[in-house]
Amino acid sequence: MRNRSVSARTWFKPRGHCVIALSRDLLSVQRVSGSRKSAPVFSHRALDGVDLLEADRLGALLAAALDEVEGRGLPVQATLGDDLARYFIVTPPSNSARVLDLRAAASVRFHSLYGDAVSGWHLHADWQADEPFLACAVPRRVTAAIEQTVYARRGCLISVTPNFVGAWNRSRQQLGANAWLATLDGRALTLGLVAATPKPRLASVRTLLLPEPVPPLSWLREQIARMALLEDVSPPSVLYVQGTPVQAWASDSAAAQELVVAKSGAKGAAKPRDIAMAVHWIAPGHRAAPRTKRRPWRLASFAASLAARFAWGRSAS
Repeated sequence: MRNRSVSARTWFKPRGHCVIALSRDLLSVQRVSGSRKSAPVFSHRALDGVDLLEADRLGALLAAALDEVEGRGLPVQATLGDDLARYFIVTPPSNSARVLDLRAAASVRFHSLYGDAVSGWHLHADWQADEPFLACAVPRRVTAAIEQTVYARRGCLISVTPNFVGAWNRSRQQLGANAWLATLDGRALTLGLVAATPKPRLASVRTLLLPEPVPPLSWLREQIARMALLEDVSPPSVLYVQGTPVQAWASDSAAAQELVVAKSGAKGAAKPRDIAMAVHWIAPGHRAAPRTKRRPWRLASFAASLAARFAWGRSAS
């Protein structure tokens, strides 16, 4: 009998991975199978303030949810709600020469804004020595609970990424000076204000609490105009929002396409049309609409750091 080659597909079956979504009010675990024929399996658990304050209690809830979806031994990706993260802009010192100098500046800024010692938080940023940069901090007790629970079940923790950071990294190249990015998580709306500088950059990140489950579009526009005034930036022509669509914020999709992003040319930068702000929705895990201007930098995902023994940040940090 002749020897026949055996395809790897006959003996290897991809096992899939798990996705953890954690906020102050809800823990959700999803197991995505490696087979397209298998439907995802979900586990949801309501949380209270005590669950997040006690790492052991949070770890027990995570363990029960992973066991419920049969996630033992699988790779895990975790997304933290914006209500667990603290975002702020850091202006680097004029004499910054090392990442340690930038970290010290970020720690001082964090303490001055929130009054907490940075030792209880994982701090990460897009370290820049020549311009203001975005920094983000998440509680160590939360990241420790996720890490210990996954490793105790022989899993591999691939990434831990705050919600706005993930959305920004996916859509940063599609955004221009006249477009802002936001994430809607429950009743928390996180706004990324983009400054119309020669190289458009994040001027600030603000989180607003919705005054009611479905506030009108006029409320949203008033808040954005207020934020723009406080940060001394131009209000956007279009707002890209990642989250569950709010029908009250629905606007003419054609108006969103009228966005004109400033481009460098022989006669200088073009100006956007004077139109009312349009709201464009982004499905979770997807990018904003058509690319307009390439952005040369990004806030590095927390993912790579956790893959390397939980060393947050890039190798230089």
